[in-house]
Formats: sequence, C-alpha cells, structure tokens
Amino acid sequence: MSAGWKRGSFTVEASILMPFLMWIIFVMLCLGLFWHDRSVLSACASELAGKGAARKYETEAHLESWLSTEASALVEDRLYLLKVTDITVKVTAEQVTVAYAGSSPVLGGLQTKEQEKSGRKNPVNLLRKTRLLKELAGKV
Repeated sequence: MSAGWKRGSFTVEASILMPFLMWIIFVMLCLGLFWHDRSVLSACASELAGKGAARKYETEAHLESWLSTEASALVEDRLYLLKVTDITVKVTAEQVTVAYAGSSPVLGGLQTKEQEKSGRKNPVNLLRKTRLLKELAGKV
C-alpha cells in the first residue's frame, strides 16, 4: 500500500506546483512585452523630436499639428501590450518635446510615460551673429 501512495505523490505535488510556475511564466512574459512597448514609445518619441528639430523653418503651430498626426501613425500596430492614452507634442522656438503615455490593464494596470526633447537650432542665425562679432572685433 505504501508503494501506491508514493507513485501518486508526484501527481499531487505537480498539481500544486504547476499553477505557480504558469503564473511566473505569465508575469515574465507580460513584463517583457511591457518593456518592449516602453522601448518602442521612447524610440518613436525620439524619432519625432528629431524630425521636428530638423524642420527649423516651419512655424511652431504648423509643426506641432504635423508632429501630432505623425505621432499617432508612428506607433500604430507596433505595441503588443500597451494602449496609447495620450500623445503630447510641444514646439517652441528653442526645442521640440514629444511625449507618449500608455497603460495596460494587465498586472494591476501598468502605466508609462516616455518623453524626448530635441533642440531646434538655426545655423543661419548663428553664422550671421558670428560674422557680426568678427566684424565688430575687427573694428576695435
């Protein structure tokens, strides 16, 4: 009778251990997908900030509206776990700021906000000011 009891003990132990192991695998998979989506949001924000900074001769309002439409199209069909809840684009004369906010109902509502900034430089004005300074220094 003790030999039959030992043979069935593995089944009982496995039935206790398997749900725990499956839960650990599920959590690790969800966290991996979350980190992937954070990386995608950060890369998209960085790409858009760079594109906005490169368009230095456009007006701030026009550039902001263009970046807003590009922002939603850029992350479309790239995220596995997160849903984008907010896209913020702010353009000033000095810099471009793009921010994505996302959330997921899995694992208690994971949330993230990824923001990137890029400076808007105008090399023409810098060259003009440098030449002006050289001319003024030459007169002294």
